[in-house]
Parts: sequence; C-alpha cells; structure tokens
Amino acid sequence: MTADAAGPAPARRGRPRDPAVDESILAAALDLLGESGYAALTMERVAARAQVGKASLYLRWPSKVALVAEAIERGRPDLVPAVPDTGDLAGDMTAFLTELVRRRDPGSRALSAVAGEAASNPEVREAFRRGVSRTLVDRVRQIAQRAVDRGELPTGTDVELLALLPQALLQQFRLTYDERPGTDLAERIVAQFFTPAAAARPNPSADS
Repeated sequence: MTADAAGPAPARRGRPRDPAVDESILAAALDLLGESGYAALTMERVAARAQVGKASLYLRWPSKVALVAEAIERGRPDLVPAVPDTGDLAGDMTAFLTELVRRRDPGSRALSAVAGEAASNPEVREAFRRGVSRTLVDRVRQIAQRAVDRGELPTGTDVELLALLPQALLQQFRLTYDERPGTDLAERIVAQFFTPAAAARPNPSADS
C-alpha cells in the first residue's frame, strides 16, 4: 500500500500545557489587576511577573480579556467569602457583606478593578458575570433561602431578587461615588433589606 493510499499521517500533538505555569500566570494577572487596575494590565507585564515568555501567554490566551476571564473564574472561590452560619438572616448577611467589603488582599483588589471595568467593557462584564458575579449571587441566594426555611422570611419571598440586591447596590455605589464601599454600607443594606421584623411575642409578665 502506498503512503497516499494509507491516508494522511496522524497530526502531531503538541507538548501538553504545564498546570504550574498556568497557575503562575493566572496568579500574576490577579496580582497586577489588584495593584494597578485593568487598564494598566498588559500581557507583557503579566509575562514578566510570572517569569515566562510572552509567547507562552498567547499560546494559552489570545487576549487580555481571555486571560482576565480565566483568572477570575479560577480565583472566584477566594474572591467571594464563604457562606457563614450565625443562626439568623441579619447575622449571616452582616458577616458575609462585611467580609466582602473589608477584604484588602490582592484578590479583593482585583475584584474591585474588574467590577469597575465591567461597567464599560462588555467582554469584561460577561467574564465577571460568569465568574465572580454568579458565585456572589449564589451565596446570597443560599443565605436568603436558608432564612425562608427557618421561617424568618415568608414562604413566598422572592429569593432570586434578594440574591441580586447586595451586588447591585455595591456596584452602583462604586459607580456613583467613585469609591470603594465600606462596612457602613454593608450594615445599611442588611438593616434595610435583610432584617425581618421580629415576630410578636407574648409578654412574659402578662397574666395567663
């Protein structure tokens, strides 16, 4: 049988990607986002911080947006606080939102940088929505649903709408006032939207 009759030779597989290199690059991207923001982030700076060649970045990610999107996706468990369990809705939301706005580590600064850029950059907005935004909404939804299950909120409570509120308010505050939200805003959000009215209780001093 001739070579032609045997058909084309199988394509050569390239060298597999090194997960350690990927992690180094993604960590460098998050660090630089937190330090200098999205606009100042370049593929060259990420390559230099990760100590890899620029070609290595472009073999993995075709653009800055693609790189940032994966960095956020991989880092989202650390960017959004875990769901607390204090025993009541106001306590859970206070602990969750306070931790969210208090964080000053590179990951939280990166989150602020991307959240600000998402307002004007559709590609970044989509990456943010798929990654951190969805995680944040899911965790607030869990807190609200748990409050419904405990009887703190009525059965017909719109849990989906409540899950969207904190993120929407925090982002709008940042856009309106051009400053990072603080714990005072977190407390105001909890007081206004996540503090159910206490159920009427019988007066223990009253005659039975």
